[in-house]
Amino acid sequence: MAYPERRRLARVAAYAEVSTALALMSDHRLAALLLEATPLGTGIGGTSAVLDVEGARIFVKLIPLTDLELHPGNRMSTRNVFGLPGFYQYGVGSAGFGAWRELAVHQMATNWVLAGEFAGFPLAYHWRVLPAPAPPTGLFSEFGGLEGAVAHWDGVPAVRRRLEALERSTMSIAVFLEHIPHTLGSWLADKEVSAFPRVERELAEGVAFMRSRRLIHFDVHFRNVLTDGDHLYFSDFGLALSSRFELSASESDFHLTHRDYDHDYVMAHLVNQHLAERVRGGADRRRFVRGWADGDRRSGVAASAAVILDRHAGTAAVMDDFHRRLCESKQARYPAEEFGHIRCGADPGS
Repeated sequence: MAYPERRRLARVAAYAEVSTALALMSDHRLAALLLEATPLGTGIGGTSAVLDVEGARIFVKLIPLTDLELHPGNRMSTRNVFGLPGFYQYGVGSAGFGAWRELAVHQMATNWVLAGEFAGFPLAYHWRVLPAPAPPTGLFSEFGGLEGAVAHWDGVPAVRRRLEALERSTMSIAVFLEHIPHTLGSWLADKEVSAFPRVERELAEGVAFMRSRRLIHFDVHFRNVLTDGDHLYFSDFGLALSSRFELSASESDFHLTHRDYDHDYVMAHLVNQHLAERVRGGADRRRFVRGWADGDRRSGVAASAAVILDRHAGTAAVMDDFHRRLCESKQARYPAEEFGHIRCGADPGS
């Protein structure tokens, strides 16, 4: 769906107003403003809150900034300063590669919106390095603490260094973002299956644009895709990898191998976590998706859902298998060739 130019210009005008207002605030005033913000949550990737500036609703993300990243030789650097392995890119409990990388992608995305290249990102109005409002707590609670988080990543020493640095961090990058009211997951929950084809098209357009700019998001689940009810917006770049970063040779190879990862991941997520749950009846979800991919098209499935399953059930089954292998070993081989064969058999542009 084409993005209305009037809507884009209104966003650009709001950007000028809000970014100027934030730029004029001292660090002290911004820190005080953050203390008044309504908290939304805290996780391994940072803390989020909402507040109002110049009558506009603002989403704020506080990205932990470690001492190593604050070292003069590393400030604003997109290098992999912790020496993290490539598999730490996968969105299975990763804390990301660093705050400067995440910030750089917010700036890239904002510039694409302002230039009229692609509208599907929240605008980043402003950013500032500030003291963290409170010491980080519960960063690794889903793993039972630091040791569990390190074990989850096969005990890799570089991951331990990254996580310990996050626990000790006292500074953060506050990124002030355009507020988009809904996650795609929550918005889609009460929609009919007939809404899925439009979502599929917009997801495909978004990941294709990022691929054309040599950006891999690596975490395009439906809490990181937002919507205003009319359009989709890709957010949360904590795991993003751009070929424009200062990459090592191995990272460049990893980027090349995974250049279609976002497409395969997001279509698998659409099928596995959302569409299959609507149409599988009493069947086991994994068996339903694998069966459909193998030619067992069950009767009674709406045509709008069937065409999406025809295109992406194979991808969904392979991605599900890959993520299960990742849970067993982070050294699991990424099945790039298998995904490629499936894409070659799908409809053009899907």
